[in-house]
Amino acid sequence: MEDFSKLPSERVRSETFEAGICTWKLSVDPDGYGDAEGTHLSVFLEAQDDMWAPSAEFKFTMLNQADASKSLSMGYAMAFNTCDVWGTAEFIELSELKTAGAGWLVNDTLVLTVDVTVQREDRFQLDTGGIPCDVALKLPCGAEVSVHGLFLQVSSLFFCDALEDVSASAPIPVDGSIGTWTYIVSCLYLLHDQPDLTLRSVYTLLPVVHKYDFPKPLTRLMAFIKGKSEMLSHNAWDFITYTIRWLALAERLQLDELRELCLDRMRGMTREQLQMAITVEVEAGSGTAAQKKHAFRSEVKNHRQDLRDKLLTLIAVAS
Repeated sequence: MEDFSKLPSERVRSETFEAGICTWKLSVDPDGYGDAEGTHLSVFLEAQDDMWAPSAEFKFTMLNQADASKSLSMGYAMAFNTCDVWGTAEFIELSELKTAGAGWLVNDTLVLTVDVTVQREDRFQLDTGGIPCDVALKLPCGAEVSVHGLFLQVSSLFFCDALEDVSASAPIPVDGSIGTWTYIVSCLYLLHDQPDLTLRSVYTLLPVVHKYDFPKPLTRLMAFIKGKSEMLSHNAWDFITYTIRWLALAERLQLDELRELCLDRMRGMTREQLQMAITVEVEAGSGTAAQKKHAFRSEVKNHRQDLRDKLLTLIAVAS
């Protein structure tokens, strides 16, 4: 973490990384979190899969750049729940961290790592209510999820064709995470215990549900989005950024219903709000020099220029 003294006081996060077929982020509160605010550096590990909760062992290590043998480590073994966050609010006292010559900050740079170990499972049998499974789906992370082929065929036009062309013993490569397929399978088998939805999880689910043509899950996701859309105020900044990001997703997936929903909600925005949102979203894609310098503040975003053109058109119509 370069230019540590210039980092914002609020939580900063690393880019997403993979470990043990899961995705994670390392997060840091430079001025401390909760009761430790103002006294300690706080460090956390955040699970990024909204639909699947792994158990993991992880260890934070802060390198002492003057004497590596004095480096500070703290280890944990935790069961993560949906989007759960585990760590410590009191990793190191700020007074010690900032002591000249202590070796923690050299040239205003702090070196912090996290090692994550997840009990690896190469094949997952999701809850299918006792119905036997005869098809394996091969995920990008390398794991396989077992499902019943007939349920896939009657629920998806994609799999209706795909399962006619492959051997019953050959895993089918698919996109998505364990959590994504946990939700899809729960819809197929009408299980009572479906994972709770959040806007972030729906944003991740939609591309997979749309690609593999699952009408029932898609209908449920759209109903959830509409419910959340109605709850947000036109004057709230989170509504503006939320709507624009969903509009970009709608354009990418060519989901007319979602696109119209976003545009309808955006018609309630003022010209100034739209222009500000365009600036924030487009600049977030390119990044300022400072953002590029700090990995903890970088975020990759797609389709920014196309979205900018569409929003400028919307502003012209509104005027």
